[in-house]
Amino acid sequence: MNNLESYIKIYQALDNQFCKKIISELKGVEWQQHKFYNPLSKTYGTRNGKKELDISWNNIESKQELTDKVWKAIEQYIVTDLNKDYFDGWSGFTNIRFNKYKKTKLMDLHCDHIHSMFDGNMKGIPILTVLGLLNDDYEGGKFLMFDEQKEIKFKAGDIMIFPSIFLYPHRVTSVTKGTRYSFVSWVW
Repeated sequence: MNNLESYIKIYQALDNQFCKKIISELKGVEWQQHKFYNPLSKTYGTRNGKKELDISWNNIESKQELTDKVWKAIEQYIVTDLNKDYFDGWSGFTNIRFNKYKKTKLMDLHCDHIHSMFDGNMKGIPILTVLGLLNDDYEGGKFLMFDEQKEIKFKAGDIMIFPSIFLYPHRVTSVTKGTRYSFVSWVW
């Protein structure tokens, strides 16, 4: 692997019925507006006001099964696809966070070099981002990478894994119709 795009992998990991089940379960959870952490001011805030997506860390009935499927995708990425003897410095992955993008909602350009995620017993920063898409019956909501120069297309049931470092800036454009559901976890 010698170019940045070769470290972006997409796995068909979830069937449509399972995705629909998760979305149905998400209708009963509490959501809050996403906020970015600013390590310089040590505060949280939005970059686009009310346009930022909604997130939930709540548990749902299918969360353990989803976590198991996420683990399989991470294992495929690290052990099979990456297959680097020198890459042995990871400790685990975070609890799954769900994302909901209603009409006009988006996520601003960022990288997942999250300073505030592991500040208890777990220390470190994310090294891999694990992003899953639960539906594709919406419009807009494009996933753009590399300073918005490349759209990465994936479909409901896919899990995409890529490095969390500054070389992989990404964003989700405004949803123009419907609701986009996804989830994310980070390997550290």
